[in-house]
Amino acid sequence: MKKLTILAITAFMVSFSSCSEDLLDQTAVNSITYDGNQTIESESQMQYVLNGMYSELGSADALGADIIMFGELISDNAFISNKNDGRFKITNAITWTASDTNTDFNQFNKLYDAVGMANIIINTEIEQTKAVKSMVAQAYAARGLAFYYLASFYAANPTSGINQEYGIPIHTGDYDPNAYYPRATVSETYAQIISDLEKGISEFNEVTDNKGYINANAARIALAKAYLTRGGSGDYEKAIQYADEALVASSNLLTKDQIQSYFAGTTSAEVKDQPETAFEINMSITSNPGVNRSLGSFYDPNGRKGYFMFREGLANLVNENDARKVLFTQENAATNDDPMGYYLMKYMQVIDDNSHTGNVRVIRLTEAKFIKWEAMAKLGQDATVLAELNEFAAERGGSEYTGDALTAVLAEKRIEFAGEGLRFFDLKRNNLGFDKVTNIRGNANPVTADSKLFVLPIPSSSLNLNKLITQYPGWYN
Repeated sequence: MKKLTILAITAFMVSFSSCSEDLLDQTAVNSITYDGNQTIESESQMQYVLNGMYSELGSADALGADIIMFGELISDNAFISNKNDGRFKITNAITWTASDTNTDFNQFNKLYDAVGMANIIINTEIEQTKAVKSMVAQAYAARGLAFYYLASFYAANPTSGINQEYGIPIHTGDYDPNAYYPRATVSETYAQIISDLEKGISEFNEVTDNKGYINANAARIALAKAYLTRGGSGDYEKAIQYADEALVASSNLLTKDQIQSYFAGTTSAEVKDQPETAFEINMSITSNPGVNRSLGSFYDPNGRKGYFMFREGLANLVNENDARKVLFTQENAATNDDPMGYYLMKYMQVIDDNSHTGNVRVIRLTEAKFIKWEAMAKLGQDATVLAELNEFAAERGGSEYTGDALTAVLAEKRIEFAGEGLRFFDLKRNNLGFDKVTNIRGNANPVTADSKLFVLPIPSSSLNLNKLITQYPGWYN
């Protein structure tokens, strides 16, 4: 499949190949060519582009691996072990630059590839069958989700009060290889994200064939998080509303008795398409990132690239009676790390005796609870938040919280979602810095909330192609 990079403006005609039932299967079954003119003429052709959209969104450079890992590595949670083979050293050291050759980050173009394919689906005019309406709703949700991650990485935080003119480039129209787009403001960026995710909640995608497609409930949780992140007048109430709607629509929350099987299971029956999962990236024998890119290769203590470690300070937050403690292990951990790190068994390398085929969970139902509690805490409802949070922690076997409700929510969330790629976004959204404390290489200074490190530089190659995009202050080519 050739790449479509709408905002990097690669000037060539784009051929979209369909995929099999496995969303990431790259085997061509049929194809259409899109050159800026209307060429999708049938429901089946739209399905080809939809599968291509999911393929880009779920690539190893995006939600299939790297975004999850960066959400942990650019924080106080994770580090790269001394036994590493060279990957992620720059990110681990927090010494990246705008130069494409001096960064691990490739999600900018991949997420815009997904946006470009979503645009094609959304702007196509064919008979509005139920299947077409479902695909259009999914495209809106996927575009909103892609814009959300792009904004979270490459735009200023909406509640920071600084550099609010630095949102992300937004394009929602037809593909035009000769068009260029500047940054929108942060306000304009989040208005688009929220609009897209609202349109992604539709009766036609309320239930999808599997959790690898973005259904309405996944869109509700993403929308609740977008409102929580924007944090404007009435936004926290909206975050609570959509989180509650998600919890009503699907009440099968993960319990402590299911934790080990859900995360560290080794069969597809245990780990794929589970009620707790709202959206995941599908993997298969024929379509997966392989030994060099799969999350299981890095996270599993028996993984081939097992140097992605979690700090002792994080593991020590989980008490011995907590059901989540079993997910932390020092089996096969490098003894020359000081202190030794922990593997976190949430993405296993082998499923059904096949390597790298475990789906990558992106949105879990339980996150809706934490979105709601964070919004409630910001509205001053501390007593209610602490009562509900402590009930949740007690069910897990965790510790009781007192004091500031927001601090408590973020502390429990750090334990519950350790390794799932949320920590960077939680810190940035709340204007909090971090101190790696141990296992430090490169930049040893604490990262302050106003640091440019919370806004990644747009790659030099994209800036060179699109002269209308301005680099975020402090980053230079």
